[in-house]
Amino acid sequence: MVIQKVKKISIKTLFAIFFYLVIPAFSIIIISISYDELSKERFIRMLYRILPISIFIILISQISIKYEKGTSKKYVFNILYVFLTIFWVYGFIGGNLVITEKWLEYEFSIHLWKYISLIIIAAFINIIYYTLEWRFYRKELEKT
Repeated sequence: MVIQKVKKISIKTLFAIFFYLVIPAFSIIIISISYDELSKERFIRMLYRILPISIFIILISQISIKYEKGTSKKYVFNILYVFLTIFWVYGFIGGNLVITEKWLEYEFSIHLWKYISLIIIAAFINIIYYTLEWRFYRKELEKT
């Protein structure tokens, strides 16, 4: 009799917890507390945008470990993970490609289109990777 160990939390889920929830939430809270001159409402809105998406990313990453590589369900969850990550970044930057902030008597703008284009390129590379993974392992599953 072979007893399989069942993973409680996958590495992908731990990654999602720390990089999409814990680290950004603490960073936003620390920045908003440290700099009284910056708008608190902006940081609160940012938290309200990214927290629900973070929870969905964590759930999807945990659910996806139930399925073998090559199954259509795993592929769909992986693609959904990529798209939710893009929405998370969109929510994190405030839904705009230009961030304008006032600090004391100064007003400055940060243009993010170059960074967003890099993120979109990385997302497409991930989609290509997951598609190739699905096709390769699907063939392996069909052989068995």
